[in-house]
Amino acid sequence: MTGNHSYLDPDLGQRRLTRRAHKKSRTGCSNCKQRRVKCNEARPICDGCYQYFLPCDITPNLSVREASEDTRNSGAARKRGRPRKNWPIIARLEESPTRDGEGPENVSSPSHSTREEPFYQWTVDDLELLHHYMSDPDLNQGDRLMWQEKVPRLAFIHHHVLHMLLAMSALHLARIEPDRSEQLNQLADRHATTGIRQATEMLPRMSKDNCSGLYISACLACCFSFAQKPGPRNLLVVADGCEVSWLNLLRGVRLIIETYGLEAVFSGVLAPFPPPALAADGKDSEPNEPILEFIPWEEPLRKIEDMISSTSGPKQGIYTHAYHTLRWCFEETYGTAATPKPIITGRFEIVMVWLYKLEDGFVECLQEKHPPALILLAHYAVLLQTLQYCWFMEGWGTHLYHGVVGILGRSYEEWLQWPRDQIQVATE
Repeated sequence: MTGNHSYLDPDLGQRRLTRRAHKKSRTGCSNCKQRRVKCNEARPICDGCYQYFLPCDITPNLSVREASEDTRNSGAARKRGRPRKNWPIIARLEESPTRDGEGPENVSSPSHSTREEPFYQWTVDDLELLHHYMSDPDLNQGDRLMWQEKVPRLAFIHHHVLHMLLAMSALHLARIEPDRSEQLNQLADRHATTGIRQATEMLPRMSKDNCSGLYISACLACCFSFAQKPGPRNLLVVADGCEVSWLNLLRGVRLIIETYGLEAVFSGVLAPFPPPALAADGKDSEPNEPILEFIPWEEPLRKIEDMISSTSGPKQGIYTHAYHTLRWCFEETYGTAATPKPIITGRFEIVMVWLYKLEDGFVECLQEKHPPALILLAHYAVLLQTLQYCWFMEGWGTHLYHGVVGILGRSYEEWLQWPRDQIQVATE
């Protein structure tokens, strides 16, 4: 039976006239449209997709200038009743900065504003890498509580950390499962490229809130560089005559510590500082480092000091700074002939100090292949050899020494004999 039945309910017509007002969403994502729910159009991912872990296809924001240019070029003025074709541009124009110094491209929903990078579609492969990272003892760097519990929690706040730890996990898994090495190496490169880019972009906005994440990302980027097989012209901080990409992040770490101090870095998820001496299970953590024998390092380094003293010009100060840092690393590792360390082990945090404190001028000297800089680098290879128990450090001491020899040749054999002997003994 058809027709107008408003007479059955006299108030029906009135209720139709007083329909509750609402704001339509014309630029919402396709997921919300398919589910027939209103999209709040939050960037970089709407709340609906965020709640159900769905990839959101909200159009990336343009700058106001770009949008205004697109509007001017869109053709004739819109007439009444004619549907718009440039709704995304209009929506972008309505965006406004939410924090000082940030443009529309950083606008996000208040419900998930802590995620500073664009939305990334995580996959089952990434879950496998995360599980491997949190469960394999080779990836805890001697501190399971720090690297396999606290750092993953930090990674859920700062996604550049998550990308870097997944990159490390992929490289390690590729060693265990060589049949999948091609796929895993591609995953590692993708995550490392994304993580280093995001962390580098965060450096200008460094603060106490994000310095912990930047510090950990820089450490993982350094480890990732070691974990990759060294190329024939890779001298650790210089490859094919160019500075390696992760060195800028390492400089950022130095700036973080000098600006905020280690107390700010090891706060929040990474707290307390200094870290506890006991492992998470209440027992003493078992050391992964093998016990080493003392080597007489003082006399060979004293000869280098004499060589540096005989040089002149502005580079003398650069070499002197690198020499004193190298000497400190040797003393902290081995002690001295008068007071050797009771237990000698290679410690990653000690050996990395030399790289951490490298000046830009010294890197330039390596790029220009100056002999004093290369000789110091060859002696640093002895310290790298103490870290062979780390899976990602295997072969680096030998590779670095032979790389220096290939550049300097036999004319500097006298200066390279001591590091050659020490590396040869260590490998045996």
